[in-house]
Amino acid sequence: MYDYKTKSKSVSSTFRLILTAVIGGLLAAVASVGAGAVEMSPAAKAVVDYDKSGAVPKTKYRIAYLTECVDNPYCLARLAGLKAAAAKYGFEFKIFDANFSPATQAKVVENAVTEGFDGYLFGPAAAQPGCGLYNLLLKPTGKPVVSIDIAMCGDPDYTPGLAATLTMQGPAHFNDFLDHAFGSCTGNCKVAAVGGFVGSDLFTYWENAIKAAAAKHPNVKVLVDEPANFDPRIALKKIQDALLAHPDIDIVVSSWDDMSRGVEQAIIAAGKTPGKDVKVFSGGATKVGVDKVKAGLWSFTHAYLPYQEAYYGAAALMMALEGKPINAYIDEALLPEIVNTTGTVFITKDNADKYAPNY
Repeated sequence: MYDYKTKSKSVSSTFRLILTAVIGGLLAAVASVGAGAVEMSPAAKAVVDYDKSGAVPKTKYRIAYLTECVDNPYCLARLAGLKAAAAKYGFEFKIFDANFSPATQAKVVENAVTEGFDGYLFGPAAAQPGCGLYNLLLKPTGKPVVSIDIAMCGDPDYTPGLAATLTMQGPAHFNDFLDHAFGSCTGNCKVAAVGGFVGSDLFTYWENAIKAAAAKHPNVKVLVDEPANFDPRIALKKIQDALLAHPDIDIVVSSWDDMSRGVEQAIIAAGKTPGKDVKVFSGGATKVGVDKVKAGLWSFTHAYLPYQEAYYGAAALMMALEGKPINAYIDEALLPEIVNTTGTVFITKDNADKYAPNY
């Protein structure tokens, strides 16, 4: 590149201005790569625009929050998002907690329908039982239903009839996660994996994604694949055992940042350095996870947006109650919290400073 600063005496002021503008434009273009690489989907834009418009319903609506959980960090962050939406839009809500049990959820959904609400924010405890509850109990009420967390009824994302669906941990998200993690291997790699609860939809998505990534990347061999129930203590024990049996493991994938804390402890206990001897790929992009990435201990943490899931889910429900239903799928990876910051759900050391986790 021509160094116009050292040759300033021979370059006209006009040319200097033009060159400066060109360089500035190039730098701006480079800086925008990532944050401008994706755009909000039409459905995401519709609910975000509605939220930004300042519209407040004239009616004080009553909402039933049919959730699979309320007592772990993810679900607590989601509850915080719902509370923020309630404060903004002026609605009341009542919690019906299934505690991850489809049988319990069947009872509480029946109770909610009996009580009668203006709308329902529905986090299925499991996809197929949730589909049955939607079709048999919720849909017949004629009230709008927004589903969150997982898709239902064998649909890849949106189930027709719902006012909206918002997810961040579907099959496509986990496939992308594992593809990126396995794709980072430049030679031959040995992998250990820890996931959630056996039998849950999320664990099934995770397992299928591991198989797909292993088939796509034959240089990567999965030596250990275990459930750890989203518990750092269980993850610690599983990875300790894995490293004892296979000291050549050089990649660990974990679907949740809390489990990854246990993974990191196990690596250190084995006399190895996280991020150097063993790469850690995690999910959540929690405050702890992002800090670990910044410190170089984890290679990436894949962003989940529980707060926004409930907040924008509630906004979509308000739109439906006001006669403006979206009737579509919102991929949370295309919400402004990603699009306007990193432009990617993969939070790495290179972009972590742009991302602000809220849980």
